[in-house]
Amino acid sequence: MHKILKEILTKTQADIRKFKQSVNTFSKALTNPKSGSTAIIAEIKLASPTAKNLGQPAKVKDKAKEYELAGADCISVVVEKHFFHGDPKFIKEIKQTVSLPVLCKDFIIDSYQVYQVKQLGADAILLVARIVSEKQLVTLVNLAKEIGIESVVEINSQGDFEKTLKTNTQIIAVNARNLDTFEVNIDKACQLLKIIPNTFIKLGFSGIITREDVLKYQKAGVNGVLIGTSLMKTKNIDEYLKGILS
Repeated sequence: MHKILKEILTKTQADIRKFKQSVNTFSKALTNPKSGSTAIIAEIKLASPTAKNLGQPAKVKDKAKEYELAGADCISVVVEKHFFHGDPKFIKEIKQTVSLPVLCKDFIIDSYQVYQVKQLGADAILLVARIVSEKQLVTLVNLAKEIGIESVVEINSQGDFEKTLKTNTQIIAVNARNLDTFEVNIDKACQLLKIIPNTFIKLGFSGIITREDVLKYQKAGVNGVLIGTSLMKTKNIDEYLKGILS
């Protein structure tokens, strides 16, 4: 092998090692929260089917900065356009504004979307077990890992959980919102969380309004919770986050 080619390959191997070391910033933030107990994933969403007009596109970067200053561990951004008024470009805007790991939330059903999320700079991607087959879920988790994005698999039932166990994900989120009815039941979510082995990073999604809601998730053994609508509505983010964790 030519000397120059050897040097190129040596440099390439070094770059790959450096890249691999930089991966998993999202999970590290979840397992080493600033509060010392439960990680906070602060969500940016401009609307939802159950809550209209939560924010404006022009304020996305300001909101991300507010979250970071208030002590959030990660930021979640909903990029679905039609019902949540999101935009994939929000990922890049947020990454350019704050140093926190970013979770992209969308309804991922195709590998193309995973590549897009990677290109825009997200650290993690949400994969909803309910909306894809077991085979698709396995494929999407493997693809995310291959290109350097962590996957968070969202579940809402025992069937979702069993499907998730077939994948290589390390992070499982239980959504208290049933996507069939849109009803929120934190108690049911906590029952499901308790059967998930502690070998996984466990997250609680949806329904958080008060400190008591966080306590329920904490007692169920979560590493972190995602807070969306309540944070988008509050006028004092710093005070709100301190209140639900103290």
